[in-house]
Amino acid sequence: MLNTLAFTMDPKKLGKVVLYALSEDFAQAWSLLPSYRDHEGAKPVRPAYASLATALSAVTNQPVVIMPDTLGKPDDETRTPTMLATTKIIEPRLLSRAVRAWERHIRKDDDANTLAPLLDQCTPTRANLASFIDHAATGRPRAPQWFFRVAAWNIAAELARHPLPLPLPHRPSPAAPPEEGGPAGEPDGQQPEPPVGAEGDQPVKQPQLTWLMDTNGSLLGWNHLLTNTAGRRQTEGVAMHKLDFRVITLPGEPLITVHVLPTFSRLATHWAGTRTAFVHRGTKTILRVPVGHRRTEEGWEPYIRGFAARVVGNCDLKPVTLCDNKGLSHKNRPIRVLIPGPTEHPLGKGTGTRFNLALARHIDTVLGPKLGLRQVPYVRTEHQVARNAKGPVQREDLDHALAGTGHDHIRIVALYDHEHTRRRMIDALVPYTDSPDLVDDWEDESDCKLTACTSVWFRRLPALIATSRPDWNRELAFLDALPGPTLNGVWVETVWNPKKSSRRDRGADYDPKRDLRRRFHQRGMVSQFIAFREPPKAKEEAAGETATTVPAAEPELLDSVPGLATETLENKTADSDRTEAGKSGDSRGPRLDFPAVNGLRDLLLRLGAVDRRLADAVPLDHPAVLVGLHLRQQRTSTRTIGSADQTQMVEVLTALHTHPDPTVPWRLEMYSRRQHAWLPIAEAESTFGSGPIGVAGHARHEDGAQLVREEIRSALRVLPGVAPVVIFTDAEACRTIWPGLQNARLGTGPLPGDSLREDGRAAADVCINTSYGEVPTPVDRVGRRRPDPHKPAAPDEWLYRRTTTAGVTSWYLAQASRTYNGFGQTGTNGSQHTRFTIPEALKAQLLAKDWSSFTAIQITVPAAGPYVPETLAALTAALCHQSLAWDSRTRHPVALHIAGSVDRNHAEYRGATLAEENPGSEEQQDS
Repeated sequence: MLNTLAFTMDPKKLGKVVLYALSEDFAQAWSLLPSYRDHEGAKPVRPAYASLATALSAVTNQPVVIMPDTLGKPDDETRTPTMLATTKIIEPRLLSRAVRAWERHIRKDDDANTLAPLLDQCTPTRANLASFIDHAATGRPRAPQWFFRVAAWNIAAELARHPLPLPLPHRPSPAAPPEEGGPAGEPDGQQPEPPVGAEGDQPVKQPQLTWLMDTNGSLLGWNHLLTNTAGRRQTEGVAMHKLDFRVITLPGEPLITVHVLPTFSRLATHWAGTRTAFVHRGTKTILRVPVGHRRTEEGWEPYIRGFAARVVGNCDLKPVTLCDNKGLSHKNRPIRVLIPGPTEHPLGKGTGTRFNLALARHIDTVLGPKLGLRQVPYVRTEHQVARNAKGPVQREDLDHALAGTGHDHIRIVALYDHEHTRRRMIDALVPYTDSPDLVDDWEDESDCKLTACTSVWFRRLPALIATSRPDWNRELAFLDALPGPTLNGVWVETVWNPKKSSRRDRGADYDPKRDLRRRFHQRGMVSQFIAFREPPKAKEEAAGETATTVPAAEPELLDSVPGLATETLENKTADSDRTEAGKSGDSRGPRLDFPAVNGLRDLLLRLGAVDRRLADAVPLDHPAVLVGLHLRQQRTSTRTIGSADQTQMVEVLTALHTHPDPTVPWRLEMYSRRQHAWLPIAEAESTFGSGPIGVAGHARHEDGAQLVREEIRSALRVLPGVAPVVIFTDAEACRTIWPGLQNARLGTGPLPGDSLREDGRAAADVCINTSYGEVPTPVDRVGRRRPDPHKPAAPDEWLYRRTTTAGVTSWYLAQASRTYNGFGQTGTNGSQHTRFTIPEALKAQLLAKDWSSFTAIQITVPAAGPYVPETLAALTAALCHQSLAWDSRTRHPVALHIAGSVDRNHAEYRGATLAEENPGSEEQQDS
């Protein structure tokens, strides 16, 4: 059984809420508010309810939310009716004064006063939250969106009253049994062992973590800061623990569920780029405010967005002010600011699995009896997920794996500038060639044979290292003259490194990858990049002759290669400057270049290589088509169109055609909107990548959602073949478009496979949810006795399930992260200590490390079609576990994972549109 950090609860114990029902006149007055700037350099924006709610929280020092009173996510913030929800009745004069002041600032000191009189007409009511839940008995509970926010506040406020005891490090006795040594089914050992002192003679006081709640309902370990000094400059980092609460529904679960999300929040020591600040005003509730930045004569200064600080001053209350950078650096400062994003920091990320387990047990103990909380568990099924093989496609299987492309010849075009990169490419290709002794004779600009159906073609291209944009049409003209017919994939060197901290360190300000992807796609070619690496020094080369070393690699490309033990790979770091195996005299094989090996592996997949190992891993005994439906909404660039509100929907559908006969190759296809047909994956990706990434007018709601449904319906109706279809969708991306994917309407609303079923073709829908905030976080695998009862057991490779009292089953695939499993002590330190109980001698080392938690994938089957639902769940788990692209689990099954990869490989992915990327000459030349 797997326990989680999610809890069902008795709805009658959810507590109360104070509501102000805002009238239609209020919504009308709100719609007439002008756009505003909260400083001179800002862009005009439409007033949002959240801005007024923040100002009211600053005035009252209590949580406030203003949201449309709808059961689903609102499409329009001004929809009526609207509710103002909070925890205590706001003194009427203060409420009126604050709202009037806020509106005056919005209107640039014009005291129109249209909102406050309408709010004065609202009579606050105090009601039980449970009264707003409908349809609970059916397993599809529904409630207004503000309900979930308020319920989270109430639960957080109750937990804040109970300090969290933290388990001390385990000190095994000489006679202690081995870890996980007891037979299955024995008690887990929930009772903590008595703490002992350094010499085992004096009890040690168990540390406790106390909480303060902020105005968003998060709990902060405000009085328990952790510090560490690290890095080349020996800078000091500060962080605190934070608990976020998400009140959610689970598939088929009649009870409302609360999911607790612990984070280790690292704090900024300067204001640059920051967005969120916490202000302690001497009360038990911390004010959370959004932060902006404005230019002054002295430089940049932070300010509280939305006029919240000014409204506080207008109400003659204690002012809310922000300090300067110097004040922010003090540990006991009343203002704390979250770092703006991923960055180097003396403190690592993550709370660790030991902390999560202690938190889960604490909540179950202190809130279980009072609020009726019950931990959400999952039980093991009979389906074990197994990976049949790791590493790239084997040489003898490569031609068969590529047979599904429909091409007799596949060429890898290898473009490089530095000879060392060419050597790395050759070394990665050696396992695939039938004549490895001839690789040193390979010449540029000629087809060098790998297998009967594949070859490689090298060319040196100095433009790859240009620091400004070359004329790529001229530089790449040789591609148009390559002999054919053949399927070409391009493997290309790049020198730009986005991970460097400054432009000077990068060595180049121009990243050619976006331009090159576009050019390759326009020529019908898919591509993969390999980052330049300095040639090894003579000493390193000597060590490499007898050592196995893992160089730096992108996380998504960190895989194993044939012939190397899995255990060896999983316990190496991905640091190019380290040669641990060489230092230790390890003689298990030659030096391995993972970026090259796995870049090539990914390129082959993009070309359509699907080998039989996937077929051996999945439970299919008949032909089937596995469809991945990937949707993502992207904002269009504002560089020239001048609006930040325009969006487009990215739609990618891939199909993996399977067959139980081992002689029949599996093939990958993708739907091309331009041709309204399903094409081989490489051809379709090139067509997709050579045009705009998204479709304007398509969206997640209302008319835009209807357009998406019609587009997908049209695509699925031309899916070739008659075999049953299994459609894999991402819950977050698709559920507003197909309500049948939502927990509140699971299986009873529109679904992506409806068009196929209408045409008489067997089809099933499988919904995958990977959201950190919605999928219960696994904390412990129960069932075996262990010496340290506070050390969680990691999830195993089995599929788990949970069937609710309403008879609805969902499935659960949990895992320890690759970091947790792959880097030895560094990965698992969070299971042996909490960050507060690290032995003094280990603090400097362990505090700087990232501490991983367990993660999970939730699988539901809204429509099983001709299949048994659990068979589909097992199929989904196998397709996640036996990845084609690397040797660890993917968050989505193969077809859906590849669809997302095609989106990410587009030149416009999260960037400017093609028309804006190269305005002028090259666009005109292309046309």
